[in-house]
Amino acid sequence: MKPSSTNTQEVEKSIASTEQAADFAALQAAANEADAAAPGAPAEPVAHVPDLGQEIAGIIKVAVVTLSPMFPSLKRTYTPEVTEAAAGAIAAVCNKHGWMQGGMFGEYGEEIACLAIVGPLAFTTYQGITADMAEAKARDKPAEQIAGPAEPVTAPGSKTVTFGAPAPAEE
Repeated sequence: MKPSSTNTQEVEKSIASTEQAADFAALQAAANEADAAAPGAPAEPVAHVPDLGQEIAGIIKVAVVTLSPMFPSLKRTYTPEVTEAAAGAIAAVCNKHGWMQGGMFGEYGEEIACLAIVGPLAFTTYQGITADMAEAKARDKPAEQIAGPAEPVTAPGSKTVTFGAPAPAEE
């Protein structure tokens, strides 16, 4: 009996898939050997790429905490759930377009984070010192000055000198 053509095709597919599986296993073994080839060699440092969604959520949280003294409604608006949802949506758009793939601020992340913290702190310090100085000035009223009469007081016909007043014109 001669095998049918469908049986022949199935046997050929089976042999092809077996060969592919063997090739794949050989490639995996070679890759594993390459990774484990130098056990005493130091491993290359893996660059830590922060999760963009977590970075954006952190920035939103810092902005809310920084601006909430001026705008108290921000704390009610940007709840943790809203912040996470907004950050995830922003990160998805950034990932789609390839934006900010090296992190939120790239190589200047530390400098920008410092500015984000120290900038508002400096402004708040300036406002506090200005308010302290105004309060101290209002508390320490200037000493009352004793004012003399607006017009010099002289007896009619007398020639007296009054200190602090203009001398009468001679006729």
